[in-house]
Amino acid sequence: MRYADDFVVLTQSKAQAEEALASVEQTLEKLGLKLSPDKTRITTYKGGYSFLGFVLSRRSRRMRDNSVKKFQDKVRELTPRHHNLDATVIEKLNPVIRGTALYFTPPWATTRWQLSRMDGWLRMRLRAMWSKRKRITDNYRLRNKKLAQLGLLSLSSFCPNKTS
Repeated sequence: MRYADDFVVLTQSKAQAEEALASVEQTLEKLGLKLSPDKTRITTYKGGYSFLGFVLSRRSRRMRDNSVKKFQDKVRELTPRHHNLDATVIEKLNPVIRGTALYFTPPWATTRWQLSRMDGWLRMRLRAMWSKRKRITDNYRLRNKKLAQLGLLSLSSFCPNKTS
């Protein structure tokens, strides 16, 4: 577990889940703690649930929308359009990219398509910063090759290889 105050209890049936919930509530009460009613629920794996920035279900293990928005907010903070695009901006962005990618690319995650979309958004943001505007034609002026030459990391490059 990454945090001691977040946990998931998995059971075989709904009756076992309700017993586990009662047991957890009793144990926490002895410690002077209580469960948050907003965050506590009994669900199926098929229905999915959110946990530590992921949405986990039987079909996928992807990033929560709030996690994507938080990443975009960090990038927006580091890339104001009134500044020039140079190597110092890339140096500030790379730790944010690396941290997000390393956290959201464990071997069991299915985030490749999400990270690819976020890469596209990030490149669009940098192109808009470079040209001080956002137009479709501007995307042709600053190629991905130029961003790679500046040392920009790619989120999707951190995804585990499917063939391995």
